[in-house]
Amino acid sequence: MISDYLRLATVEDIPILIKFARNFHKASPYNLMRFDTEKGRKFLRGIIEGPPTFGIVLVALKDKKPIGFLVGVCEEPVFTSSKVAMELGWWIEEEHRGTRASALIFSAYEDWAFRVGCTHVQGSYLPGVSKDLTNFYKNRGYVQTESSFVKTLLSR
Repeated sequence: MISDYLRLATVEDIPILIKFARNFHKASPYNLMRFDTEKGRKFLRGIIEGPPTFGIVLVALKDKKPIGFLVGVCEEPVFTSSKVAMELGWWIEEEHRGTRASALIFSAYEDWAFRVGCTHVQGSYLPGVSKDLTNFYKNRGYVQTESSFVKTLLSR
């Protein structure tokens, strides 16, 4: 049963979601930026309590305990009126990666995107943080659209 592997997040999940977000932050190149716990709490609360057409926070489970999350929002990029689901964070604790929960949480994200009227869905991964997910995406019908880079600007 899918409820054995994932569910929608609740406000009560915010502390564990912040823990997962911190683990993501530590493992990623984004660790060059200061982690802002309070901003994270407010952001997650806004999506959890907001309309389902704006965003979703899913919790991955193993033995009914949270092992990861996925946060997505529905946006219209500046160049189109198409609604695009944008994955803002997808983290499964390292010892649980490659499990059924990993694929199910992403499928649930795609399903949500379809149900709220998105015409496209975006996903990403951080090389060096997780295994290469190129084949995961290609096998699901995705095409690569960009790569990104971050530079720290020092005060001048």
